[in-house]
Amino acid sequence: MLNNKKEKLKKVIPVFFSSDKNYLPYLSVAILSLCDHASKLNTYNIYILSSDVDEKDILILRKNIPNNVCIKLVNVSKIVEKIKGEMALRDYYTESIYYRLFIPELFPNFDKAVYLDSDITLNCDIADLFNVELKDNLLGAILDSTVYNDKTLTHWAREALDVDEHHYFNSGVLVMNTKKFREINIKDHFCAWVNKYDYFAIAPDQNYFNCICKNKVVYLDESWNAMPAGRKIEDKNLKLIHYNMFLKPWKYDNVLYEEYFWKYAEKSPYFDEILRRKALVPEDSLEKDLKAKKRLLETATMVANSKNNYKQDLKKKTKLEYDPISFINSLPIHNINDTVKI
Repeated sequence: MLNNKKEKLKKVIPVFFSSDKNYLPYLSVAILSLCDHASKLNTYNIYILSSDVDEKDILILRKNIPNNVCIKLVNVSKIVEKIKGEMALRDYYTESIYYRLFIPELFPNFDKAVYLDSDITLNCDIADLFNVELKDNLLGAILDSTVYNDKTLTHWAREALDVDEHHYFNSGVLVMNTKKFREINIKDHFCAWVNKYDYFAIAPDQNYFNCICKNKVVYLDESWNAMPAGRKIEDKNLKLIHYNMFLKPWKYDNVLYEEYFWKYAEKSPYFDEILRRKALVPEDSLEKDLKAKKRLLETATMVANSKNNYKQDLKKKTKLEYDPISFINSLPIHNINDTVKI
């Protein structure tokens, strides 16, 4: 009886990932790293948002996890069908990038949640991130080092999105004020905006988040979203590694911070599968990825210089029949220019 009371007193840390079947091996690495740093004083509820993962897959993910970590599957198929009726989906990206939008609506019992991309490893307790004070802000997020370290992308963020590189954040690591999301109905604003405007061929979900949540973000230290393509952070300061873009240790050798991935990959029930896939990576894969990056930069330049991008339409004002930003920006603002150290 005493043990049951102690369990109920534990703080619940809700953490959300989105994944399909193909990405489960890499998600398993992220989960194992989370478990390795999880405090016994908390309960960690991990929710996998997916439309094709099944309970058999979840049973595999549950192998070798501690008792205070619970993994739950959230099938979003029905809500995806509903969203398809509300929102125009472009043919160059899939609905899965919007799964994080569903969190506030699907879990009204949570006022706050952490969302993580599946291509990460943790080097500290995720509860430290969850506990950051958001006040009335919509998000806690980390500046995108891929953008502020690249002149082309810096120019693109400023001229296409009207967001400077010192405020453009990466949407792969978020602390979400889900209560505030529900109060101001962010999902419906988002859906309506997507239906009217098609500005964002590059990282569309991230760009919509940056525009809609502009001036309502608490910026967190870059050690919470260290990227192989970004500035190297000392190992002692690393909190979370995000293998975003093309630099994946499960594809290539000598990727910055790769040792953190392989430390947990070796413990994963998918380890043999991860090795098998890496062995099958074509020799010209890196060359193709670099060409894709070059095309992305060319697209960024084209969009930045276009007369029909979001920033240009903001200047015209009359063309923007629907602009949620003016409404959201009228709400109280706290700490938008301060980086919170945690």
